[in-house]
Amino acid sequence: MQGPRPSNSHRTASGSSTSSRPTTPQFGGPLASSYQLDGSAVPPGITLTVPRSLQQRATSVGVLDEPISAGVRRERDDDDDSSQLDSHRVKRLKLYVKKIAEVNQISEKGLMEFVDTGDLFYMLIDIKAHLIKSDTTKQTNQFQVLQDTLRGKDFEAGLHTRLLACMLSPNLTAYVTDTQQRVMEFIAEHPDIFKVPGGIFDDAELKTLLGKLVTKLLASIRSHVKTQLITSIAKRTSIIDATRNLARSTSGMELEAAHWNWMAFLRRCLRIFLIGTGDHRVVAMDVCFTHSLIPMLKSDMRNKIQQELNIDIEQIERQMQEGNDVDINAYANDTPAADTEGSVIGLDPCDSTSNDEDDADGILDTEDPTDGVDDLDDDDSGFGLNGKWTRFNGQKFWNYVDYMLNLLCDTAHKSTTSNEDYEKEVGRIMVQIFQDDLADCPGSRKGSRLTTVIHPPWQSTIQRGLVW
Repeated sequence: MQGPRPSNSHRTASGSSTSSRPTTPQFGGPLASSYQLDGSAVPPGITLTVPRSLQQRATSVGVLDEPISAGVRRERDDDDDSSQLDSHRVKRLKLYVKKIAEVNQISEKGLMEFVDTGDLFYMLIDIKAHLIKSDTTKQTNQFQVLQDTLRGKDFEAGLHTRLLACMLSPNLTAYVTDTQQRVMEFIAEHPDIFKVPGGIFDDAELKTLLGKLVTKLLASIRSHVKTQLITSIAKRTSIIDATRNLARSTSGMELEAAHWNWMAFLRRCLRIFLIGTGDHRVVAMDVCFTHSLIPMLKSDMRNKIQQELNIDIEQIERQMQEGNDVDINAYANDTPAADTEGSVIGLDPCDSTSNDEDDADGILDTEDPTDGVDDLDDDDSGFGLNGKWTRFNGQKFWNYVDYMLNLLCDTAHKSTTSNEDYEKEVGRIMVQIFQDDLADCPGSRKGSRLTTVIHPPWQSTIQRGLVW
């Protein structure tokens, strides 16, 4: 006999009928209930159990809306701030402050305030701020010391000595054109020679202050050299003695024939300049003029001299070409020049407040587009003679020297084909000028004994290096 058939209400889940067993609500909805944490499907009838703490955090709208970094901050904020000093640490540090202040004999107030900051990061910032302040104060003090040095009389006197050696150098390229700039560059390369403290060229203000001092001293030296040369012309002093007088204030400077040649060139330029500008307040025209000037005179200057001295320059020139001795007394006043020492302005080597104005008040032809050195006509010496434009007035002697020096070098270049021959030609011209000058003004001796000269290192550096 067959038993009763099972009820439909007890069919398996695979049947079509729905089980009447009540189901337990599952977290996350139907989709979540059918997956495990590793992504695999959850078999039917298996329930996922989620801790209540995770349910609360996951269902919090505020947590879902926050960025990921908020969780990192939350964990950091939850911990104790390790940068904060606790009361016990502060107490121990204050005891140490008292000890270290006593050992170093300083006030403990500042250190106590530092400890009371209570935060390590604040304390680091405080240290950095004090270091910056200390460095700024140090720089300010150093600047003041250097500024006081540049304005001191001792520094100015020492700098004047070296700059005078520069202006007496027989290899100097120019006296006005680019001279201040080149001298400043040379000082920057050799600060030890000019006793310039370190750091001057690192600060724009101090460099400007030094540049102004160099400009002032160069102007003073140019005026002093011109004044001494005028005096030597008036007294017919030997160029050797005149050069020694100029170099006397340059301690340790040694002179040689090249210096005499160079100074003879300057004195010849000065003679022509005084005649051209008509400046005979100290030296009369017949004293300024010598027959050795004739080869360097242009036609306008020849006419001026012939008219004012009533002489025949062509006849004198023929006598020179024939090798005959020229009788200077035939056209020059034989009366010795008066002692004009009192009328010549004496300059203290370090005094730049003299009434004697500088003769180099501007660079030559900064806007002149001509390429040639001698841009003046053969009948124009630049002194405004015969109605010509005045290029060299009474205050531009050193501009005139630069012009004549460039003209001499250009002439030597045109007559030579190599640098070696060029240097020899320039030297030959300078030696000839010196010999002519010595013949005109022999002084108390006919010449000077030439000996081997050993220059001090600083002088050799100036004479070899200050060339452009």
